[in-house]
Amino acid sequence: MDTSQTNVMQFPSDKAKIELAIDQAIAVADEIILLAEEENRRLESGRPVQMQDLLERKSKLVAEFSAFFKSFNQNREAFLFASDEKFNILQDRVQSLAQIIFQNASSLTKAANANERRIKTIMRAVRENQQHAALTSYGDRGQQAYGSVQPVSIKRSHEV
Repeated sequence: MDTSQTNVMQFPSDKAKIELAIDQAIAVADEIILLAEEENRRLESGRPVQMQDLLERKSKLVAEFSAFFKSFNQNREAFLFASDEKFNILQDRVQSLAQIIFQNASSLTKAANANERRIKTIMRAVRENQQHAALTSYGDRGQQAYGSVQPVSIKRSHEV
């Protein structure tokens, strides 16, 4: 039997290092979950919102979380020394993270669709305004003879 593989982690400090790495991964997952929940809250309004701060932080945390799992995949045997409790907590966080990421993707899709509708409405209003301006006559002082007319598609009653 090859003992070089089975004796990789045999000291209590090794177990402590592994569990610390798992605790850090759990903390990172918790923070990603909080950021995604905040992002979802901001998107709920249906209005354009500033999210650059969340996206930058979330991107860094996702990279950190991915690095943990890359290390985990490369050192699976070593992680067997961690307690079942740690693995269960990590597994729970991974499931929670998957759910919130799914919700987050749905919220982002809805927001992107709403923005697309807004852009189409604005473009339609611009075209209508250009068409209307071409048909409007001007008085002898360079003013529109019929006053300023607001395009139909951006009146308050048709707000997107």
